[in-house]
Amino acid sequence: MMRMEFVIGQKMYVARDEDGETYITSLQDVTDTHLLVGMPLHRGRPMVLAQGDAVLVTYLSDDAAYRFSTVYRGRKTDRIVLYLLDRPQQVTRIQRRRMVRVPVILEVRGGEKPSYGTPERYERWFSSDLSGSGMCLVCERPLVPGTHLLLEFSIPGSKGPREIRTQARVNRLTKLEDDERHRYAAGVEFLELAKADEDAIVAFLFRKMAEERRLR
Repeated sequence: MMRMEFVIGQKMYVARDEDGETYITSLQDVTDTHLLVGMPLHRGRPMVLAQGDAVLVTYLSDDAAYRFSTVYRGRKTDRIVLYLLDRPQQVTRIQRRRMVRVPVILEVRGGEKPSYGTPERYERWFSSDLSGSGMCLVCERPLVPGTHLLLEFSIPGSKGPREIRTQARVNRLTKLEDDERHRYAAGVEFLELAKADEDAIVAFLFRKMAEERRLR
Protein backbone atom coordinates (compact mmCIF):
# COMPACT_ATOMS: atom_id res chain seq x y z
CA MET A 1 0.00 0.00 0.00
CA MET A 2 1.21 3.54 -0.75
CA ARG A 3 0.05 7.13 -1.00
CA MET A 4 -0.49 8.35 -4.54
CA GLU A 5 -0.05 11.79 -6.03
CA PHE A 6 -2.87 12.39 -8.49
CA VAL A 7 -2.48 14.24 -11.81
CA ILE A 8 -5.25 16.42 -13.23
CA GLY A 9 -6.43 15.07 -16.58
CA GLN A 10 -5.26 11.53 -15.87
CA LYS A 11 -7.55 8.80 -17.18
CA MET A 12 -9.23 6.54 -14.63
CA TYR A 13 -11.15 3.30 -15.06
CA VAL A 14 -14.13 2.89 -12.71
CA ALA A 15 -16.08 -0.29 -11.95
CA ARG A 16 -18.43 -1.44 -9.20
CA ASP A 17 -16.14 -4.39 -8.52
CA GLU A 18 -13.53 -6.52 -10.26
CA ASP A 19 -16.18 -8.21 -12.40
CA GLY A 20 -18.14 -5.07 -13.27
CA GLU A 21 -18.22 -3.08 -16.48
CA THR A 22 -15.35 -0.61 -16.80
CA TYR A 23 -16.29 3.06 -17.26
CA ILE A 24 -13.71 5.58 -18.45
CA THR A 25 -13.30 9.02 -16.93
CA SER A 26 -10.60 11.58 -16.16
CA LEU A 27 -9.58 13.43 -13.04
CA GLN A 28 -10.78 17.06 -13.05
CA ASP A 29 -9.87 18.28 -9.56
CA VAL A 30 -8.47 17.12 -6.21
CA THR A 31 -9.24 18.37 -2.71
CA ASP A 32 -8.04 17.20 0.68
CA THR A 33 -11.10 14.95 0.95
CA HIS A 34 -12.36 14.23 -2.57
CA LEU A 35 -11.47 13.39 -6.15
CA LEU A 36 -13.68 15.09 -8.73
CA VAL A 37 -13.95 13.15 -11.98
CA GLY A 38 -15.94 13.62 -15.16
CA MET A 39 -19.02 11.47 -15.64
CA PRO A 40 -17.68 7.93 -16.23
CA LEU A 41 -18.83 6.49 -19.57
CA HIS A 42 -18.96 3.02 -21.09
CA ARG A 43 -19.69 3.05 -24.84
CA GLY A 44 -21.42 6.37 -24.40
CA ARG A 45 -23.52 5.26 -21.41
CA PRO A 46 -23.03 7.07 -18.08
CA MET A 47 -22.32 5.17 -14.88
CA VAL A 48 -25.40 5.32 -12.66
CA LEU A 49 -24.53 5.45 -8.96
CA ALA A 50 -26.40 6.13 -5.74
CA GLN A 51 -24.78 8.19 -3.02
CA GLY A 52 -22.77 5.86 -0.81
CA ASP A 53 -22.06 3.26 -3.52
CA ALA A 54 -18.60 1.70 -3.39
CA VAL A 55 -16.52 1.62 -6.58
CA LEU A 56 -13.14 0.30 -7.66
CA VAL A 57 -10.83 2.66 -9.54
CA THR A 58 -7.79 1.75 -11.65
CA TYR A 59 -5.30 4.53 -12.31
CA LEU A 60 -2.40 4.36 -14.77
CA SER A 61 0.79 6.29 -14.06
CA ASP A 62 3.87 6.52 -16.26
CA ASP A 63 5.40 3.31 -14.92
CA ALA A 64 2.70 1.32 -13.16
CA ALA A 65 -0.97 0.56 -12.67
CA TYR A 66 -2.66 1.32 -9.33
CA ARG A 67 -6.01 0.43 -7.84
CA PHE A 68 -8.05 1.73 -4.93
CA SER A 69 -11.52 1.39 -3.46
CA THR A 70 -13.58 4.50 -2.78
CA VAL A 71 -17.13 5.73 -2.23
CA TYR A 72 -19.33 7.87 -4.48
CA ARG A 73 -20.62 10.97 -2.62
CA GLY A 74 -22.79 12.64 -5.24
CA ARG A 75 -22.56 15.06 -8.16
CA LYS A 76 -21.83 18.70 -8.75
CA THR A 77 -21.98 20.77 -11.91
CA ASP A 78 -19.17 23.11 -12.87
CA ARG A 79 -19.53 23.55 -16.66
CA ILE A 80 -19.62 19.73 -16.77
CA VAL A 81 -21.11 17.10 -14.48
CA LEU A 82 -18.58 15.94 -11.90
CA TYR A 83 -18.72 12.84 -9.70
CA LEU A 84 -17.36 13.24 -6.17
CA LEU A 85 -15.34 10.30 -4.86
CA ASP A 86 -13.72 9.98 -1.46
CA ARG A 87 -9.99 10.61 -1.76
CA PRO A 88 -8.22 7.35 -0.86
CA GLN A 89 -5.57 7.34 1.82
CA GLN A 90 -3.80 4.39 0.26
CA VAL A 91 -3.60 2.76 -3.16
CA THR A 92 -2.29 -0.63 -4.27
CA ARG A 93 0.22 -1.08 -7.06
CA ILE A 94 -0.99 -4.00 -9.16
CA GLN A 95 1.80 -4.27 -11.74
CA ARG A 96 3.87 -2.22 -14.15
CA ARG A 97 1.47 -0.77 -16.69
CA ARG A 98 3.66 -1.44 -19.73
CA MET A 99 4.10 -5.08 -18.66
CA VAL A 100 0.37 -5.90 -18.51
CA ARG A 101 0.34 -8.75 -21.03
CA VAL A 102 -2.94 -10.13 -22.37
CA PRO A 103 -3.57 -12.95 -24.86
CA VAL A 104 -4.99 -11.30 -27.96
CA ILE A 105 -4.94 -12.23 -31.65
CA LEU A 106 -4.29 -9.33 -34.01
CA GLU A 107 -3.26 -9.31 -37.64
CA VAL A 108 0.16 -7.66 -37.96
CA ARG A 109 1.81 -6.37 -41.13
CA GLY A 110 5.57 -6.27 -40.78
CA GLY A 111 8.98 -6.61 -42.31
CA GLU A 112 12.65 -6.37 -41.50
CA LYS A 113 13.79 -2.76 -41.18
CA PRO A 114 16.51 -1.83 -43.70
CA SER A 115 19.20 0.75 -42.98
CA TYR A 116 17.21 3.28 -45.01
CA GLY A 117 13.61 3.49 -46.16
CA THR A 118 10.91 0.90 -45.72
CA PRO A 119 11.02 -2.92 -45.96
CA GLU A 120 11.26 -4.35 -49.48
CA ARG A 121 8.32 -6.57 -48.65
CA TYR A 122 5.86 -6.87 -45.81
CA GLU A 123 4.70 -10.16 -44.35
CA ARG A 124 1.45 -11.10 -42.65
CA TRP A 125 1.86 -12.25 -39.06
CA PHE A 126 -0.43 -12.67 -36.07
CA SER A 127 0.04 -11.76 -32.43
CA SER A 128 -0.60 -14.26 -29.64
CA ASP A 129 -0.31 -11.69 -26.86
CA LEU A 130 0.16 -7.94 -26.47
CA SER A 131 1.42 -5.46 -23.89
CA GLY A 132 2.32 -1.78 -23.87
CA SER A 133 5.96 -2.74 -24.38
CA GLY A 134 5.78 -5.49 -27.00
CA MET A 135 4.03 -8.54 -28.42
CA CYS A 136 4.55 -12.15 -29.37
CA LEU A 137 4.38 -12.75 -33.12
CA VAL A 138 3.43 -16.07 -34.71
CA CYS A 139 5.32 -16.34 -38.01
CA GLU A 140 6.03 -18.89 -40.73
CA ARG A 141 9.79 -18.33 -40.78
CA PRO A 142 12.26 -17.69 -37.97
CA LEU A 143 12.98 -14.06 -37.07
CA VAL A 144 16.52 -13.91 -35.78
CA PRO A 145 16.88 -12.30 -32.31
CA GLY A 146 18.34 -8.82 -32.68
CA THR A 147 16.53 -8.19 -35.97
CA HIS A 148 14.82 -4.79 -36.20
CA LEU A 149 11.31 -4.70 -37.63
CA LEU A 150 8.69 -2.24 -38.77
CA LEU A 151 5.20 -3.25 -37.59
CA GLU A 152 1.69 -2.06 -38.43
CA PHE A 153 -1.48 -3.24 -36.67
CA SER A 154 -4.75 -1.83 -35.40
CA ILE A 155 -6.54 -2.07 -32.06
CA PRO A 156 -10.20 -1.35 -31.26
CA GLY A 157 -10.84 2.08 -29.75
CA SER A 158 -13.80 4.07 -28.46
CA LYS A 159 -13.78 6.11 -31.71
CA GLY A 160 -13.05 3.22 -34.05
CA PRO A 161 -9.88 1.27 -34.90
CA ARG A 162 -6.57 2.93 -34.02
CA GLU A 163 -3.66 2.29 -36.38
CA ILE A 164 -0.35 1.57 -34.64
CA ARG A 165 2.96 1.89 -36.49
CA THR A 166 6.17 1.23 -34.62
CA GLN A 167 9.68 -0.11 -34.81
CA ALA A 168 10.46 -3.26 -32.87
CA ARG A 169 13.33 -5.59 -32.03
CA VAL A 170 13.19 -9.38 -31.87
CA ASN A 171 14.35 -10.43 -28.39
CA ARG A 172 13.64 -14.17 -28.45
CA LEU A 173 12.55 -16.94 -30.80
CA THR A 174 11.06 -20.35 -30.10
CA LYS A 175 9.52 -23.03 -32.29
CA LEU A 176 5.88 -23.72 -31.52
CA GLU A 177 5.34 -27.22 -30.15
CA ASP A 178 2.67 -29.45 -31.67
CA ASP A 179 2.03 -26.93 -34.45
CA GLU A 180 1.13 -28.65 -37.71
CA ARG A 181 2.39 -25.69 -39.70
CA HIS A 182 5.76 -25.68 -37.89
CA ARG A 183 5.55 -21.98 -37.08
CA TYR A 184 7.64 -19.85 -34.74
CA ALA A 185 6.89 -17.52 -31.84
CA ALA A 186 8.97 -14.33 -31.82
CA GLY A 187 8.94 -12.10 -28.77
CA VAL A 188 9.42 -8.49 -29.89
CA GLU A 189 9.95 -5.26 -27.97
CA PHE A 190 8.51 -2.01 -29.26
CA LEU A 191 11.05 0.74 -29.95
CA GLU A 192 10.19 4.44 -29.97
CA LEU A 193 6.47 3.71 -29.60
CA ALA A 194 4.55 6.99 -29.34
CA LYS A 195 3.26 7.67 -25.81
CA ALA A 196 -0.29 8.15 -27.13
CA ASP A 197 -0.12 4.75 -28.86
CA GLU A 198 1.20 3.08 -25.68
CA ASP A 199 -1.65 4.63 -23.67
CA ALA A 200 -4.17 3.41 -26.27
CA ILE A 201 -2.77 -0.15 -26.14
CA VAL A 202 -2.85 -0.26 -22.33
CA ALA A 203 -6.41 1.12 -22.24
CA PHE A 204 -7.49 -1.51 -24.80
CA LEU A 205 -5.92 -4.28 -22.70
CA PHE A 206 -7.60 -3.14 -19.49
CA ARG A 207 -10.96 -3.06 -21.29
CA LYS A 208 -10.34 -6.55 -22.65
CA MET A 209 -9.41 -7.88 -19.20
CA ALA A 210 -12.58 -6.39 -17.73
CA GLU A 211 -14.69 -7.97 -20.48
CA GLU A 212 -13.06 -11.37 -19.96
CA ARG A 213 -13.71 -11.22 -16.20
CA ARG A 214 -17.41 -10.62 -16.86
CA LEU A 215 -17.57 -13.73 -19.06
CA ARG A 216 -16.13 -16.03 -16.41
